[in-house]
Amino acid sequence: MKLRPKKISLLALLVIVVIVLSFVNLPEWAIAPGKAQEVSKLITIQGKSPTPKAGHIFMTDVTLGPVSAIQWLFDKFDSNVQLVPSSEILGNTPPSSFIPIQLDQMKQSKQNASVAALSYLGYNLHEIKGAIIAGMAKDSVVKSILAPGDLITKVDSSVVTSASQFVSVISKYSPKQKVEITYIPASQVANRTSTQASYKTAEVTLGSRPGAPSKPYLGIEIYTGVSYKTPFDIKISTPGIGGPSAGLAFTLGIIDRLEGGGLTKGKNIAATGTISPNGSVGDVGGVPQKTIAVERAGARLFLVPPQEYKAALSKDTPQLKVEAVSTLAQAVKDVKTFAGS
Repeated sequence: MKLRPKKISLLALLVIVVIVLSFVNLPEWAIAPGKAQEVSKLITIQGKSPTPKAGHIFMTDVTLGPVSAIQWLFDKFDSNVQLVPSSEILGNTPPSSFIPIQLDQMKQSKQNASVAALSYLGYNLHEIKGAIIAGMAKDSVVKSILAPGDLITKVDSSVVTSASQFVSVISKYSPKQKVEITYIPASQVANRTSTQASYKTAEVTLGSRPGAPSKPYLGIEIYTGVSYKTPFDIKISTPGIGGPSAGLAFTLGIIDRLEGGGLTKGKNIAATGTISPNGSVGDVGGVPQKTIAVERAGARLFLVPPQEYKAALSKDTPQLKVEAVSTLAQAVKDVKTFAGS
């Protein structure tokens, strides 16, 4: 049977339309269930090997990204996928900066988890405060000397413990003056916890601020940051995973490892929530989709921030117990209670 030329043209047009729509992104993003994985496989602690008693603590993520017109049709009728305006995800952040910011948040989350766990267990930590370089202008006078992520701790003999203090110290100098900057390299700060801090120094000639030539200029953006000297190195491997929401799960995983395993007594437990160095648990996004992911992984207890409790209940099953926790101490207590039941 031969198709008439007109029918062939209509079929070709339809194919072209489908192809075009598959490449055109709408101003919406899809949040879908990701995967849950055991944090014990991601954590390495100097001198502390996993034991047969190690618990099963899961972190979970979501898949997140813009949707094409064609994909939107499928996601719209999938009850496990949430479509949200792109502005709700990006805010004022350029799309090109979204992933780097997410990865930076993960780095901070891993540091916070290590500090929160060690503090909870009573270890002594040496805190090193300073000004962290967040970015550099194209005309920065230190772009070949320092790097984003470096933690500045001293200018000449003046100790720096915050971004505002760094600005105050630098403002006392004049353009073309030389200053000696002491810093911890980004590679160590990014590690977030280390048994030792290797300080470096760099001599810098100050420039002139654009629009105010009488004032000194470095051409960097900074924020108050901190690094920690710990009793042993803690590393958490998270290639390709961004965001801060695994903080609570990491913290529980570190505690479980340092206590020799047995925190969960072999039961499958999952957690989501940001963690602060003092052990406070903060809210996260995509909890309905994360609930689905941990259920698929076989978790039987899911710890979530109080703000996300109802969201988790919207996707739970009778086999999954959801508990709201606002502190690390409360989370550990709930895990031990559940594991012993």
